[in-house]
Amino acid sequence: MLGVSHATSGAALGLAVAGLAPQAVGIAPTAGTILTFAGVTAGAALLPDLDHPSSTASRRFSWASWLAGHAVRPLSALVFRLTKGPRDSGRGTHRGLTHTLAGALLLAGGLGVASARWGTPVTAGVLFVCLALAIKGLDGLVPGPPSLVIAAGLTWAAEERLPGGTAGTAGWLGLAVGLGMLVHSLGDAVTESGAPLLWPLPIRGRHWYPVGSPRPLRFRAGGRVEALLVAPLLTLGTLALAVYVVPGALDVLLDLRARLVAGG
Repeated sequence: MLGVSHATSGAALGLAVAGLAPQAVGIAPTAGTILTFAGVTAGAALLPDLDHPSSTASRRFSWASWLAGHAVRPLSALVFRLTKGPRDSGRGTHRGLTHTLAGALLLAGGLGVASARWGTPVTAGVLFVCLALAIKGLDGLVPGPPSLVIAAGLTWAAEERLPGGTAGTAGWLGLAVGLGMLVHSLGDAVTESGAPLLWPLPIRGRHWYPVGSPRPLRFRAGGRVEALLVAPLLTLGTLALAVYVVPGALDVLLDLRARLVAGG
């Protein structure tokens, strides 16, 4: 899928989980918690493509991305060789370990422990990285200043200006990353190639079975269906969900509209 589709699907899932789930148990989430969680899921939804050398995740942070990609791809290939079934083919370097539920759980668990132990520094660092990835993925919609500059500004604003800041997300940071990675793989599963979500479970002689939707419902990644239908719908849905679940978002929009009308 396109970067826009991955980022917006991650953001939508993050908004829904952080904005609606706490209310089900009688907790009113703050704007800072919801937007931090959604920002992390949006960027984490691009992380699985670290196993592709030309992806946003592999190129966004210069030498750091280069090192991460050159660690992920050999590891994914090694795990593929050690666990492949009799009918598995390929090298496992793309849509491999990072596109599995197990891979998402592993990274989510590690970051969850780190954020619970060290709190704000870990949360802010992960938020910055994920925001930079998400903004870069949205380049087609929001061209402008470098995404690293925007991400730094938004990270500072989330911590210092948003009600509740980022503190409410510290214990749930791993969940946000895991959900972002999972929604990426689910998005790939509805394209023509599928994704090995259920590794290492054996399915039809394959441990890396490409799980996917029914073939008539699949579309080509980056094709006309995604560019003209899927990506726009995900973008509009994310914006509508943000207005619905983020406290004060509707008031901000109404105030902005009033200012624009008065200025005109």
